Amino acid sequence: MKKVLSLGLLVLVFILVGCGAKKETTTFTQTPMEGTDTFIVVEHEGDKVTKVSAKVVFDNKKLNITDESTADQVAKAFESSSNLANTSVKYSEKETTITYDAPDTYVKSGGSYKDAEKSLTSSGFKQK
Repeated sequence: MKKVLSLGLLVLVFILVGCGAKKETTTFTQTPMEGTDTFIVVEHEGDKVTKVSAKVVFDNKKLNITDESTADQVAKAFESSSNLANTSVKYSEKETTITYDAPDTYVKSGGSYKDAEKSLTSSGFKQK
């Protein structure tokens, strides 16, 4: 009887472990001005935020970014006005993309996904 009970408990533990929260990724977007699109990617397991990253894409034609030097100037101005660190800039003829860690003011790793979603949508972001 004890062996059957132990085996039953062991099976129950495996079932509960297998039913843990799935990793999910949700992207929020915003167009703060014409020619600029912002994306914040929130990775979470259930209600716990595990990682947050962000990307801003500038339309070079609309913003008159004509070369890589101008793109770097725009990126530096954006970085300093937004108090960002660890940014990466990629220039192409069509667009300039800046990727960075999202500021904790929007979403904090380890925080609640529901709170992050509420914060982002109240800031004008839409879930993609």
